[in-house]
Amino acid sequence: MSSDLPAWIRNNFKCAVGSVSGSNYVFRSQNIPNNKSYYFGSNSPMYEALGAGQKSAGNNQISSQCLVYSIPSSPSEKLTNKTGTQSGYVSVGITVNGLAIFNNAAAPGDTLASEVQTFDQKNGHPQSSGVYHHHSQPKNVSEDDSKLIGVLLDGFPVYGLKCDNNTSTTADDDAPGVVGPSLDSNHGHIANTLLFPGGIYHYHYASDVTAGTNTLIGSQFHGTPGTVSN
Repeated sequence: MSSDLPAWIRNNFKCAVGSVSGSNYVFRSQNIPNNKSYYFGSNSPMYEALGAGQKSAGNNQISSQCLVYSIPSSPSEKLTNKTGTQSGYVSVGITVNGLAIFNNAAAPGDTLASEVQTFDQKNGHPQSSGVYHHHSQPKNVSEDDSKLIGVLLDGFPVYGLKCDNNTSTTADDDAPGVVGPSLDSNHGHIANTLLFPGGIYHYHYASDVTAGTNTLIGSQFHGTPGTVSN
């Protein structure tokens, strides 16, 4: 990570190349998980079996990508005509370990509530062109806790299930609404966090009506999204 990036990125993001370009943060990622997965294939040393009750996402396997994100460094709310997360984006954000975040929708003809059965043991899977991604909390990053999961394409961070209450102890971590305001329809609220003690809008891993399961974002971005290419 470039030295001119803010500490919350430098100290938390890895497995990607990060830099500053004008008013944007730029991330470049090959999008290869740093964890074992069923979707590396049984001949790979990075292979592990699916969890109990899970099933394969067809013949999909992880492959290297060239994802380039350009994300606003000073995000602000888009007050009208918010942009949908289901608007054809290659990815809607990047995790702290350099992997694609997908929206709250499944592949056409499927539902995310049923597609969760194809997640590997870290809650990820690849789509047909090999892009490994998370709709849900990456279990090697956050598991029902208050940890930073990544940043979304509009520049706002995304956290786990709980709020950290602007302290380093986990003893006072609790659900949004108990700590800070309740979440809006896109899983976000403004609250103080340890990384942003002055307060910032941020998303949480939360229940999603459209998906019928928990996801990392709802159907719209809070701010104006940047760009992503592959």
